Amino acid sequence: MAKLKGPLFSMAAHGTLGGCLTFNTIGAKTRVRYQRKQKDFITDARSIQRIKFGVASRIYANLTQNQKDQLKAML
Repeated sequence: MAKLKGPLFSMAAHGTLGGCLTFNTIGAKTRVRYQRKQKDFITDARSIQRIKFGVASRIYANLTQNQKDQLKAML
């Protein structure tokens, strides 16, 4: 959701409005751009990667806090 501190197109607008207009500020410039919906192409490689990430996420969720701390120290 876009957050406005003044009128639309003001210097303080940022976020997405209506799911298609994205407002952001880089340095002193405020930009608005049309954000197209991106297609989610399901390929074999992407499906395998999603499965691996899901498994790793479930494994991490089942670790104890001590194990999580040790893992973070290694990374």
